[in-house]
Amino acid sequence: MILDDIWTISAWESIRCALPENKKGSRVIVTTRNEDVAKTCCSHPQDWIYKIQRLSDATSRELFFKKIFGSADKLPTDNLEEVSNSILKKCGGLPLAIESIGSLLASKINRSKQEWQKVCDNLGSELESNPTLEGAKQVLTLSYDDLPYHLKAYFLYLSIFPENYVIKRGPLVRRWIAEGFVGQRHGLSMEQVAESYFDEFVARSIVQPVRIDWNGKVRSCRVHDIMLEVIISKSLEENFASFLCDSTSLLVSHDKIRRLSIHSSHKLVQTTSASVSHVRSFTMPASIEEVPFFFPQLRLLRVLDMQGCSYLSINTLECICRFSQLKYLSLRNTKVCKLPRLLGNLKLLETLDIRATLVKKLPASAKNLSCMKHLLVGHKEQLTRTASVKYLKPCSGVEMAPGVVKNMAALQSLVHIMVKEQSLVLREIGLLQKLRKLNVLFRNVEVNWKAFVESLGKLASSLRSLSIHILDEKEYSSSLDILAYVESPPLLLTNFSLTGKLKSLPPWISSLRNVSRFTVRKTQLHAGAIEVFEDLPNLLYLKLYHNSYVDDRIVFRSGKFTKLCMLVIDNLENTEMVHFEEGSVPNLERLTLSFLREPKDGISGLQNLQKLREIVSKKKSSGRSSSLVTSYYPW
Repeated sequence: MILDDIWTISAWESIRCALPENKKGSRVIVTTRNEDVAKTCCSHPQDWIYKIQRLSDATSRELFFKKIFGSADKLPTDNLEEVSNSILKKCGGLPLAIESIGSLLASKINRSKQEWQKVCDNLGSELESNPTLEGAKQVLTLSYDDLPYHLKAYFLYLSIFPENYVIKRGPLVRRWIAEGFVGQRHGLSMEQVAESYFDEFVARSIVQPVRIDWNGKVRSCRVHDIMLEVIISKSLEENFASFLCDSTSLLVSHDKIRRLSIHSSHKLVQTTSASVSHVRSFTMPASIEEVPFFFPQLRLLRVLDMQGCSYLSINTLECICRFSQLKYLSLRNTKVCKLPRLLGNLKLLETLDIRATLVKKLPASAKNLSCMKHLLVGHKEQLTRTASVKYLKPCSGVEMAPGVVKNMAALQSLVHIMVKEQSLVLREIGLLQKLRKLNVLFRNVEVNWKAFVESLGKLASSLRSLSIHILDEKEYSSSLDILAYVESPPLLLTNFSLTGKLKSLPPWISSLRNVSRFTVRKTQLHAGAIEVFEDLPNLLYLKLYHNSYVDDRIVFRSGKFTKLCMLVIDNLENTEMVHFEEGSVPNLERLTLSFLREPKDGISGLQNLQKLREIVSKKKSSGRSSSLVTSYYPW
């Protein structure tokens, strides 16, 4: 029996009552786009879930041309090849989209490049008006109609992001909160509530995961091109958002524009008759080379995203500082090197994202940012395709003047703060009782360690992520050994990263029952540290970077590292042997290896890693570039 497209758990429960469990070997196949429904259907150990994959490029082309020409052997003429590829890219391997658009093109008498390009460029309007695509539109619209009322605004918000845009979990959650969508729920923070909604979109297959952590958490996603057309259509219908598009036209259905997003990849036309005085959210892509003429009129903005914009003048930055209602500001990956002293005017600002910029210091007026929740700085470079190996550039971090941090009592994320001489700043960190994520970079600060240790003790109940980097290159530079004297250590950490000399791990490290990620670099640890790591009950990721381990042998013992699923061994200079005993790291799925020279006694015991799926070998080459060799193991 096949039950196609079950939408809700209650629907399955109603049907299930009619299916007798008589042990006669019958089979029931259920299709659903909701992962929670799929899990509910699997009530017996022998039941299993099969996640249908998108069609390959070759299969997509075969289906597409068969629908248009009646045979997959009939290929388009050369002038149709390019536009065919563009259409198939929009379909993204979705059979329903390929068949529907193929049927539409087959119905057209004029099969010219211009006609096909018109369909490709105006797919949204075709979905609205063309009867051939009615079935596809109805199926996709069900995703919206089936949502509970409180999730519909979150769904429509996805229209803000242009085609093929990779949507990251953290920024999206913070934008939702700044927009005022997220309400309080007993026992949960607003961030936790918003993240649960993000996970629900993933479970309902509304978005496609792009990067998934090895604990199963989706870090980034993308909206299917066809689904995006449906969301944009609904967004315009509900007057939720308006768009400046490639056609240089402004898509808006009402007089008052609430959210404005540029979906253009060309030079922006500097004319529009629409009023922008009511805009609450503005998103400007990196492809636009100039700030639109109406920018100073956006006085009521709450959310401003200018990530990747190539040129932002000091006049533009000063203009931003006059948007007194602003709660979310992203200047990430821009060439901004200094923030205006007027920054303090943004008294409602909750998120300031200046990662991958040239900003080194906040102005003194930043002490007025009392509502700040997330101050995000720093520049990490990914050194492998899988992003398992990252490198924090030494120039990262922002200095804070004394008196600034203590006024940001609402801070939840402080990433990355640069500390040189200001011991007062280190004491102020201890006043941030809501701080959950702290990344600190130290330069020549031995005299300030006592203040930092005291602050860590005061944050023991709130911290969940802690990263400490000593950037001194001197032979007798500061040491991390002072961490052994933290009287009330942050035992609730889930993510811990250490960079700097360390004779041995602090005794309290063995008590980190919740830590799932541990990263060490330049720590010069010995075998005893591996024995501490191997007994951490919930450790999923272990990254041993350059000079973090100085013994010549690393042995992974039987029965240890029971939950570890990802291991990175990166450029350990003294390593002569890596050995995995039988029964060690039983759940390891990904192994990343990089050596400056080949270990004399090699790497042994790989055959004992029964769940290993991928090995990434990063070979040293000139500079920091690397060549990658990836192998997959079917066992």
